[in-house]
Amino acid sequence: QISTLPELSPPQAYVRGTITALVVALPAGVLNQVLVAGGDIEAGSPWAILFWILIMFGAAGGGWAVRRLSPGCHLAWAAAAGASAYAVVQAIGVVRRLVTGDPISWLAYPFLAVLMATCGMLGAIYAGRMTRRYGDGNDS
Repeated sequence: QISTLPELSPPQAYVRGTITALVVALPAGVLNQVLVAGGDIEAGSPWAILFWILIMFGAAGGGWAVRRLSPGCHLAWAAAAGASAYAVVQAIGVVRRLVTGDPISWLAYPFLAVLMATCGMLGAIYAGRMTRRYGDGNDS
């Protein structure tokens, strides 16, 4: 049985989902950028890939939160939460690169934002599946 959560409107759930995604994605993204920029790990190393997986799980967690807090909302809200979290993390990276003079790959950002939106939708789909399987917690 899943515990009962207060049902929110889709915009409220989107904000909370974005914050949920940022709780995981922001520290992982910043740590990845610091370690790669410092030369402690290489850009294609298993550690960097692990950080990317954590960032994607953060987006999925944000999508999951959106769907659990607003079960009737469209998947677009969950996708937006994942993409918004990615935008915040990458904004920090872009500012850092502009300050240090490192090159910026502008073409990669939209494609990676779509990847994060997809992870957010997958998290929402999983939350919907859990609710259908275990109930929404209102059966007392």
